[in-house]
Amino acid sequence: MGAGVRELGRGNTGTALEGASPAAFWNPALLPFIRTSEAAAGAEVRSLGRTGGFLSLQGRVASNLGLGAAIVHRGDYSVQAYDANENDIGYAEPRAYATFFGMGMRTSRRNALGVSLMAYISNPGLQAGVGDIDFIGGVNLGWYRRYDSLNAANLLPESWTGLRGFADFFSGSFSTALVVRNLGLNSRLSAEFDQNVETGETGPLAGFGSTSGDFFPKTLVLAGEWRKRVWNLPFTLSGELMDYQLKSSAFTPNPAFHAQAGRLGLECEVAEKTYLRVGLDRLNPTIGFGYGYRWSRRRVIQFDYALTMERGLMTFNPYAVGIKTAF
Repeated sequence: MGAGVRELGRGNTGTALEGASPAAFWNPALLPFIRTSEAAAGAEVRSLGRTGGFLSLQGRVASNLGLGAAIVHRGDYSVQAYDANENDIGYAEPRAYATFFGMGMRTSRRNALGVSLMAYISNPGLQAGVGDIDFIGGVNLGWYRRYDSLNAANLLPESWTGLRGFADFFSGSFSTALVVRNLGLNSRLSAEFDQNVETGETGPLAGFGSTSGDFFPKTLVLAGEWRKRVWNLPFTLSGELMDYQLKSSAFTPNPAFHAQAGRLGLECEVAEKTYLRVGLDRLNPTIGFGYGYRWSRRRVIQFDYALTMERGLMTFNPYAVGIKTAF
């Protein structure tokens, strides 16, 4: 939640999207492809009191170097809380903030590498700081490459006339990306943190706090985009495959400690600076809309809207808006 409204409308696909906001979160290798400096913000409210949002600033600082910073928020409001005896103790308002500082460098006109550092703060809103997390040192590594024009028919022998005609439809502009998220600065490359936990009301440590160790799962993201004009309209088809490693070791081949997910998105510019979007975020349908208003000869302010449906279309979330402008 919260890491981009345009991306949410296209199924939360932003890893291979030039112009993604915040790129320091999605893929820091995208940063050197941003032509101007950009400021962006977004917010969303979902059912069950869930909230999310982001602020970002990013841009190119040299011909082959881009920098970006972002804050991503995730929270809940009015969560009913009870003590160990099931007595009503009011409401808790959990809050979490992740701050990203990213840098990307182009190694060629079409290829780039990037890295971002993460600091994370979480407060469940309980008494005496129970459950609080303060973590600094998460690392995300990114790679991005674009192919400005690729004729799929040229990959087949000239004698395959029928298939070459079919393959010609898939010609267009492509981009690919790979991101490894939640690496840590230790021998296991694990983003580990300490969390305050309760010790209970009985026993020798009653009334005293303690800590418990946990970690953010390493996440591998493979992403791609295909851009083509159909009926004279620009279309973009995007997809992402994700693998989450649920063990703190550097790597484990055991499939029991891996979970997979996928995302798909489609975006069409139906008129100048006017976009329609649809997607699937792990089987949750999304719909989006975007409009760019040109407020000067070289400056555009972009408005984005997204709607998300969850739990087999049973949960309807129509409140997600974003804004972005170049300066």
